Amino acid sequence: MRRALAFFVAVSLLAVASCGSRTGLFGPAGDGALADGGLPDGRATGPDGTVPCVPGRFDLELATAQIMFVIDRSGSMQFELGRDRPADPGERRWDILRTSLDETFAPFDGELTMGAKFFPEPLTERDVASADRACRTETGVSVAPSRGNLESVLSVFDRTEPRGGTPTAEAVRLAAEFLVQSRTVARTLVLATDGAPNCNVNLDASSCVCTTPDVSCAGNPDRGRYSCLDDDRTVATIRDIAEGQNIPVFVIGIGSLGRPAFLEVLDQMAIAGGRPRAESPRHYNVQTAGEMTSALATIRDSVSKCTYLTPSSPIDPDEISVEVDGAPIDRDSTRQNGWDWVDQAYGELAFFGAACERVRTGAARVTGVVTCESK
Repeated sequence: MRRALAFFVAVSLLAVASCGSRTGLFGPAGDGALADGGLPDGRATGPDGTVPCVPGRFDLELATAQIMFVIDRSGSMQFELGRDRPADPGERRWDILRTSLDETFAPFDGELTMGAKFFPEPLTERDVASADRACRTETGVSVAPSRGNLESVLSVFDRTEPRGGTPTAEAVRLAAEFLVQSRTVARTLVLATDGAPNCNVNLDASSCVCTTPDVSCAGNPDRGRYSCLDDDRTVATIRDIAEGQNIPVFVIGIGSLGRPAFLEVLDQMAIAGGRPRAESPRHYNVQTAGEMTSALATIRDSVSKCTYLTPSSPIDPDEISVEVDGAPIDRDSTRQNGWDWVDQAYGELAFFGAACERVRTGAARVTGVVTCESK
């Protein structure tokens, strides 16, 4: 008992000492753990940078979110919403996504840390003739995360054109790789894509599902393999990001209803990302400009208003009782209605379903009672 009390006092003093350097979730360059051993949000940490277990009742704090958009820049983003045919400027999927991002996130530009990874890399019309160049995806991101960054993201829409393939797996992998370079909380990927993933040269063009309309991948094995449906690798990559790196991935499918096999892949991607819709389709299927804005607003609120931080993380994941205005909220590992850990080691949890609705106004008091007896 004395040891627990002494540890509690020591951690409390450390928390107080670190408040002087509190700068919110991120510094100017998206900093991770601070040099003094605390997290960027001012919480005290253990020797390895994680949140320690301290018994008691604590107020949970709304996390400041970091959103990395992973945006499809393939040639089909020039098509209409709901139809696979070229559209006039301003009516293209590309333009509607830009407008919706502006409308949805501009009011929150100073609060959210945002960045973007566009894929494939910017291409000329000559580049598209080469399957290898049409799938090019380079290390790094197009716009590094920062507050007040929305205009930088939108400017990429203005100065580049959608062309080329859909190297989804590599794009989300590289986006996550960039985020994990520093320790932060409430990190989220939002994948917006209108096409089935492809660009995996290791697939067999003679037997794969071909993503190119009215074209047989088997008819041109060298080029055809770039158009093979890259479903298994993409789903596995997203699952590793969500489960192995604790970065949730939302999936927005843009455009026509497409082939059933492609819609199934988008659902599998959404489930693997840990943030599927509660009903079918499991991904956010967007067919109109209004649905695009609605999907982005739902994701924005889920990320920015339903993710919380605890200053004490239990040893056992179930040794915390979470309450909203004094009413207990059950942990729900299915993430339908309740709360669940996003990253237990760093004290990050999120609310889902009706529980998310209860806290999203920001007026509710969210508390947690932590015990530290390992089972």
